Amino acid sequence: MIAAMLLCGGISAQHIKFMGVPIDGTMEQLAVTLEAKGFKKITKNELRGTFAGYDCNIILNTTGTSSRKSDNVANITVRFNEYEIGSMDIFHNLSKWLTVKYGAYDECQDYYVKDSNGHYKISINRVWCNEYGTIVLNDGGKGGKCIELTYIDRENTTGNNGGKLLEDL
Repeated sequence: MIAAMLLCGGISAQHIKFMGVPIDGTMEQLAVTLEAKGFKKITKNELRGTFAGYDCNIILNTTGTSSRKSDNVANITVRFNEYEIGSMDIFHNLSKWLTVKYGAYDECQDYYVKDSNGHYKISINRVWCNEYGTIVLNDGGKGGKCIELTYIDRENTTGNNGGKLLEDL
């Protein structure tokens, strides 16, 4: 997902928004904000509630290594894990709604994955980019059975010096 984000453009000091809230702040700060929107805190980095009309879990993620890990949230993942049977409907509905809000997706990644039964299936990622970050919609084919929607904040993922990160790659 980070590679997809880096392909999408330059670095900016503003933050991508999730549910109208900039992804900027600590896990605790964002958890409190999401609780005010009706989500229930399950663990330090996980909440449960409704997103886009579907029951889901919200996962708050940070970046960095274990020795210099920041508590600032860099991305938020929404897991629609209760809807195995209707998951492709959820995927297509979210894709349609994201296209209405952000325009046509910038990239579509199709690839084969092996499920737990040893069968292969095609997995789909759709990627929307803007100057503040990247949104990735995954159909659940990565071995999981749930649709995932991830909002990746560019500033909190690459920091103020994304060029330094690119030098390392």
